[in-house]
Amino acid sequence: MVYIQCFFYFVEKSLDILFVFLPTIIQIERRINRIMISPKSVRFYIQLYWGEILKMLRLSFPIIVAQISSVLMGVVDSIMVGKLDADAPLAAAGVANIVFILVACIGIGVFATISPLVAKARSSGREQECGLYLYSGLKLSLSLGFILMLILVFISYNFHWFGQKPEVNSLAPSYLRVIAFSIIPMTFFLAVKHFSDGLGVTIPAMVITVVGLLINVVFNWVLIYGKLGFAAMGLYGSGLATLIARVVMACLMIVYVLESKFFQAYLPNILENHSTRSQAKQILQLGIPSGMQYFFETGVFVFCTISTGWLAVEALAAHTIILNIATITYMVAAGVSFAGAISVGSAFGIGSRTRIIRAGIASILLVGLLMLFASIFLQVFGQDVISMYKNNSPAVTQIATALLFIFIFYLLADGIQAVGVGILRGLSDVNIPTIITLLAYWAVGIPASYFLSKKTDLGVQGIWIGLTLGLATSAVLLTLRFVFLTRKEKLKF
Repeated sequence: MVYIQCFFYFVEKSLDILFVFLPTIIQIERRINRIMISPKSVRFYIQLYWGEILKMLRLSFPIIVAQISSVLMGVVDSIMVGKLDADAPLAAAGVANIVFILVACIGIGVFATISPLVAKARSSGREQECGLYLYSGLKLSLSLGFILMLILVFISYNFHWFGQKPEVNSLAPSYLRVIAFSIIPMTFFLAVKHFSDGLGVTIPAMVITVVGLLINVVFNWVLIYGKLGFAAMGLYGSGLATLIARVVMACLMIVYVLESKFFQAYLPNILENHSTRSQAKQILQLGIPSGMQYFFETGVFVFCTISTGWLAVEALAAHTIILNIATITYMVAAGVSFAGAISVGSAFGIGSRTRIIRAGIASILLVGLLMLFASIFLQVFGQDVISMYKNNSPAVTQIATALLFIFIFYLLADGIQAVGVGILRGLSDVNIPTIITLLAYWAVGIPASYFLSKKTDLGVQGIWIGLTLGLATSAVLLTLRFVFLTRKEKLKF
């Protein structure tokens, strides 16, 4: 009965928030279309934006599933490793995975720019140019992926820099080295996936990512625990399973795109010597700042993870659980962000200011609703989710449970800032958002986390409150940036 009351309470609050935003939306539409506000126009725009939200949901849903399935590899690693007898393997997986993400996010940001570039080229009638973005993306995936792999291997041999507990330092480096090799197939997959997403074909990548997740689960079971005649490898076996899954995903994705009849109209003859220098330059010009945005954000989580490791192994294990949950919810927001970038990029390609603004607003409203739903779910079933990771460590469970209430505020801030980055990327605006994320995360988030965790009795809770403040700052500034750029005198097609 309490759960049902909580559910209706949060639904009521969600509707209250939507009605708070409604007058603002009507005012924006009045300025765009020079309409007079009336009950009829209010009803019309409620229906219009509800339709926009549903359209955005249809576009983003396969991307969300693909994003969640992708990060679930790390989550599955943590869950299955967490079933081992000690806390150290789970803590080591948490530190190694966040270091991997810190480096990999540069590649994630670079290849995320392919989707809006392809969408813009397609809506402008330049079909063959879409394929050139794919070819240049594939070349960049191999070169950039190799560089990122070398960086991760170098870090693994100097893992003592992070000052973790001895039991963590003994396990994390070898795990980090094996997943470092998976970054090349991962970037290759991302280049093809974002090409397909930019053309509005999102379901194949979703299916392939789910297949990759299932492969990861099976090989985790075999290699971590030593099944089917294999020796039990523990944490290292989990890394091998992730590597195998990502190689399979990259192969399946490129084979699908090259063999599908739909994509043939967008792919110039691969045997001809096509110059992709211009497309590679555009990807890097937009992608490097975009990658740095992810880097600055992930860097905050790396700092917080490492500083949590200075407290206690139990605190780090609990932080790893909550960070895994936060990563999943972020992937929901990232799916909406990518869909928003595609929609805004398509509208930008045809020169429609009205469609740009509506796509941006619909993206923000959708992610707000999804994050509120996630908050409801975690407040009701949070302890059950935590128990999936650890069933034999009361200290870890107690610390992790105490962090759930902060998630109500954390999720909303995280969702809006993620979408803000996406819709600005659709406008090819990446430099100012990079500065915004740097200031929000490193001038607000990290100092607040450090102060609240070290100078107060909040401990790990203080770290997550600081993270929330940094994300909220980013969310507000990125939204204001979108409003500023979509003013009639600022928007140039």
